[in-house]
Amino acid sequence: MTADKTPLRPDVHAALRECRLWRGASDAAIDALVSAARVKEVPRGTTLVTEGEPAEHFGVLVTGKARVFHLGADGRRITFETLSAGDPVAVVAALAGGRYPAHAETVTPATVAWLPREALFELMESEPAVARAVMTDLANRVVGLTSVVQTLALDVPSRLARYLFQRALAVGTPSSHGLEVDLGMPKSELAAALGTVPETLSRAFAKLREDELVEVHGKWVTVLDVRRLATLGSGYSEE
Repeated sequence: MTADKTPLRPDVHAALRECRLWRGASDAAIDALVSAARVKEVPRGTTLVTEGEPAEHFGVLVTGKARVFHLGADGRRITFETLSAGDPVAVVAALAGGRYPAHAETVTPATVAWLPREALFELMESEPAVARAVMTDLANRVVGLTSVVQTLALDVPSRLARYLFQRALAVGTPSSHGLEVDLGMPKSELAAALGTVPETLSRAFAKLREDELVEVHGKWVTVLDVRRLATLGSGYSEE
């Protein structure tokens, strides 16, 4: 991991202050983290961590976005999460002290503040509230990964239905035809997030249209039957 030590920067300080892992930490603790950080400016498509490499560092996104994914032997990507400014990068692996279990790659130009794993251990020892926040975050990650596993156990149309139902609950706008939903990402990225390829995702959209569950208009989807969509996305039959 190569990066240059830089003087204190307001943007780095703001991102580290907003990081959910230590949001309750003292100002002095944040200042210490900023001083220990090595900041790297990287273009889109930069590999931040590589699956299988020793996990000696973790980072916090200062600007930009990144995705965490597994790359299968067949070249298919399974996206676990998308990161934005203030989000930690590879912190679970760094705490475990093993190897990175997934790849992380920028999807926009980004600034990353890298920290040694010992910096977080020292912060947890000096400020117990931080240790509690880290434990809560790790628990939430377990719940999130459980949801990923449940989704991947479904066929692709059901995975898509699950995603659309969740989006409909979060950002759906009522209309005369149903709930209008912005997909939230390009279809190529959605395919990766659902553990499939664009061609299979297109067939899944076609299946939902044929079943009169949705209408598709570019990156917008009209959910016609929320209940049936939820049933399909759950993997359970009403019968």
